[in-house]
Amino acid sequence: MGKRIITALRVVIGATVVVVLIFQLSTIGWRSLLSNLPNSLWFYVTVGVMYVTLPIFEASIYGSYFPISKLSLFSVFVRKKIMNSDLIGYSGDVFVLYWIKDRLKTSEGKVFRFMVDNGITSSLGAFSATGVLFALLITTDSIRWGDFLGGKDRMIFVGAALLIGVLSIVGYRFRHTLFSLPGKSVLQIYLAHFTRFMLVFCLQIFQWWVVLPEVPFEVWGTMLAILTISNRLPLIPAKDLLAVAVMLGVAGVVEDSRAAISAMLVTRIAIDRILNLGFFIPLSLSDRKKRP
Repeated sequence: MGKRIITALRVVIGATVVVVLIFQLSTIGWRSLLSNLPNSLWFYVTVGVMYVTLPIFEASIYGSYFPISKLSLFSVFVRKKIMNSDLIGYSGDVFVLYWIKDRLKTSEGKVFRFMVDNGITSSLGAFSATGVLFALLITTDSIRWGDFLGGKDRMIFVGAALLIGVLSIVGYRFRHTLFSLPGKSVLQIYLAHFTRFMLVFCLQIFQWWVVLPEVPFEVWGTMLAILTISNRLPLIPAKDLLAVAVMLGVAGVVEDSRAAISAMLVTRIAIDRILNLGFFIPLSLSDRKKRP
């Protein structure tokens, strides 16, 4: 009876994800979008690369600690990414926990302990990478301070960046208390996550720049800062939609470029949703066939 309930729950959750994705795609103004698609091939290349970056890194990290093929893990982490972004935050993590538990016939506690270590390390990587990002934006004047602080001192952001750095150092200093993994493993996972975040930051700026190279870099810097902050908000589905609304409102976008930037951002969202739907159904069905 318990297995039947779990199976039914999996079907309901999977169907819910599909319905949500179809609904989100139906709300996009396709006629307007198709007439304003970005012309740069590199835009679409970076969309694809950024889409698979997180699953690739996570599959590599988990594959180093669990005897599961990285291809199978990639399939799992694509679905985790979809569930976290379009269903509810951390729903994908629960899915990964029980998927690995069932696959390895191991205890929930063992898998959960590693997921906690990885989650804390990922947060440290995110905070430190965000600190580096804001430090670069500060030193190069690539951010519109008035959009965030009005007339207040930019030292607020400098202090925040320093605080992030201090928290990262403290986290590593007390790693034996926070983590069950050895220090070397924690450092390796941290460096992997830090590298991932910095790579995504660079790809995001490049993606926007190849479409509209004439737009001032401070607009891209401000938009990236807003996007980075919005991505840190927990338990909020469709964060990209929220970020687009905020970016167009406060990023200092000039009127002549607003329509083109809006079309570019919405195109990215539409492609992500199409990829989510295109991946989720076949990967779920394939996994179901392999399940004992």
